[in-house]
Amino acid sequence: MEKHLTQVGIVMNLSPSAWEKVGENGQKCRGQVIRAWDIGVGSMTRGEVCVLQCRPEYAYGATGSVPKIPPNATLFFEIELLDFKGEDMFNDGGIIRRMKQRGEGYSTPNEGSRVQIHMEGECEDQVFDNRDVAFVLGEGEDYNIPTGIEKALEKMQRGECSRLHLTPRYGFGEKGNSSFNIGPNAHLTYKVTLNNFEKAKESWEMDTKEKLQQAAMVKEKGTSYFKSGKYPQAVTQYGKIVSWLEVEYGSSNVDSQDAKHLLLAAHLNLAMCFIRLQEYGKAVENCEKALTLDPLNEKGLYRRGEAHLLMNDFELAKSDFQRVLEVNPQNKAALVQSTVCQRKARAHYKRDRLLYANMFEKFAERDTKVL
Repeated sequence: MEKHLTQVGIVMNLSPSAWEKVGENGQKCRGQVIRAWDIGVGSMTRGEVCVLQCRPEYAYGATGSVPKIPPNATLFFEIELLDFKGEDMFNDGGIIRRMKQRGEGYSTPNEGSRVQIHMEGECEDQVFDNRDVAFVLGEGEDYNIPTGIEKALEKMQRGECSRLHLTPRYGFGEKGNSSFNIGPNAHLTYKVTLNNFEKAKESWEMDTKEKLQQAAMVKEKGTSYFKSGKYPQAVTQYGKIVSWLEVEYGSSNVDSQDAKHLLLAAHLNLAMCFIRLQEYGKAVENCEKALTLDPLNEKGLYRRGEAHLLMNDFELAKSDFQRVLEVNPQNKAALVQSTVCQRKARAHYKRDRLLYANMFEKFAERDTKVL
């Protein structure tokens, strides 16, 4: 059999379907690759040169690729792995995946799935974590599992083994982790194998009664996280209630009022979480959704006022606190905050006047020099 070697240099981007190929003319192109390349190149090291013999079932099969490749052709490629880089899973540089072993099928875990994994964690080339663990996605914090692992698992298939590089945002953040002796703002590397998982029911798979039962349960989980100062985890739990019940409220179903009460509580609690997380815009958004459900809700008005005050929107904040006092004249906190708004607005006005006065003086001085 006559062999024709095609020389190809590979710059490998370890996303399952994205590769860069450098051909004989030095030009780069991106595209799908044959299965043989998936298997062969995945086992190579940077700078390695090899010849791949690719049987038809791992290449172009019985159909071939007209006009260059006939049916049932065995192909030979001389490949040099020039470089490789991991897959940026969320396009923000926070989680980089290098797949070591491809998983089975197409199903992946969703929020609330029970997963069984093996994980090995490294920081500065020192192993700090090596264990098997089973947990519910969204509750990894209880098991000292960083959020980056949970987010990555939602894109992994059963049996997949991947190496994950996490920036501090997706690791243990500014606080670090005293249990593992991890300092603040540490970059972490994990090798994670998804051994098995059981998917959680999607919203459309549950009837109203089941959604209400689940919503009541996750509300308690969210409150527990909030009391422990775990605000991102609390947001995840309260967010489930919103995703489950937004459609239910307003329907003709007899449980509509139960859905309303849970949905109202979820938005109010989300607002408080976002205030603690200093995401004031999201806090305002959730307060407004709560006030759509109950226009005179005292907590909704007060928390929106808090968020506006922290955003230096003094007039809007003052208006909210005054509306709180209209609903409940005995609310002393709203009275104090209304006074704070007036004081801060005056201080802000004086500071702006001084700033602009100094600017005008500088401009006038510059104009005088020019003249």
